[in-house]
Amino acid sequence: MSIYLDNAATAKYIKNRDDVIIEAIIESMKTSWQNPSSSYFSSQSVKKIINKCRENISKFIGAESEEIIFTSGASESNNQAIRGWADEVWLKTYKTPYIISTSIEHKSIIKLLEESNLDASTMFCAVDKFGIIDYKSLERQLLISRNMPVLVTVGMANNEIGTIQDIRKISDIVHKYNSILHVDATQVFGKIPIDVKELGIDMMSVSGHKISPVLKGIGFLYKKNNINIQPLIYGTQENGYRGGTENTFGIIGLSKAVELCDINQEKIEEFCKKRDYFYDLLESKFGCKLNGHPINRLPNNINITFSQEITGESLLYTLDLEAIQVSTGSACNSQAIEPSHVLKAIGLTNDEAARTIRISIPDNITYEEIDFVVNEIDKAIQLIELC
Repeated sequence: MSIYLDNAATAKYIKNRDDVIIEAIIESMKTSWQNPSSSYFSSQSVKKIINKCRENISKFIGAESEEIIFTSGASESNNQAIRGWADEVWLKTYKTPYIISTSIEHKSIIKLLEESNLDASTMFCAVDKFGIIDYKSLERQLLISRNMPVLVTVGMANNEIGTIQDIRKISDIVHKYNSILHVDATQVFGKIPIDVKELGIDMMSVSGHKISPVLKGIGFLYKKNNINIQPLIYGTQENGYRGGTENTFGIIGLSKAVELCDINQEKIEEFCKKRDYFYDLLESKFGCKLNGHPINRLPNNINITFSQEITGESLLYTLDLEAIQVSTGSACNSQAIEPSHVLKAIGLTNDEAARTIRISIPDNITYEEIDFVVNEIDKAIQLIELC
């Protein structure tokens, strides 16, 4: 029995649902292969299909169709939003852009702010032990930079510990100081409802492969109409915001995936019941400590620290021998030697971080599979402790 528990890295293939997406992509390869930027009729038909997909996706998040910019995924969208905004500020105002973020963001944001040649002043808010942004710290930093152009960038849900931020509250604080809010919604998209207008989001990044594994290399940036940014990739496509021939097949697949997304309260509650059943078993059997917020967390996320003298890495490899896939953290950080910056930010020691794994379940997991996994974890711990 193979059991995939790393849905936060890439969504699990689910028969029928993903087959419908694959069929839509294959059909588009046969009938919509023309370059949508060409002038002849068949190419313009492809352009119309892309714009129909744009409209479909925009409705899913409560946006206008022209506010959707197709990209290769959330990492590009994050860079496009942040660097594009900073470049626009320099170009139009000659003022120093100020960017405020948190200490638990995705590496595509952390590295951009800390290690790139981004010409901006950057500040990081602390988070509490659950990973919730320190609102007083955010307001202090907005006060410090109140006479300058400011962008706040924050993840709607953390990819490691699953904590969901109160985006409406953050938005109210940010907009009180006439600043701009960018949200990385990679882990949330397709799992819980998002309405960008109701939440007060100015820009938002999304990746397709978090809702279907066949959608790697496609995503989008939502950009509110009154927000101006410079492109990362120059060209004429996507209204000049993202050059390069459009990924027609990926766009069509993403639109189909959105059509198939079923986000209703009953389904979310059932998903959370499975997650909580899983964690309760782990906690009662192994005395695990849950990381992240106990309530305001993703329906599929369980991040736990074991008390036993094992490492998350040794548990990962032992379970993998039994065809059970878990993670020790973000897939984008899986080769890193140092402890997770997210776990350190919420107060874990190096030793505790080393004894931590992330389980992110697919929505079609069964209770029988959960029981089986817990039993296999028990065997794996016993084996590791013997070595």
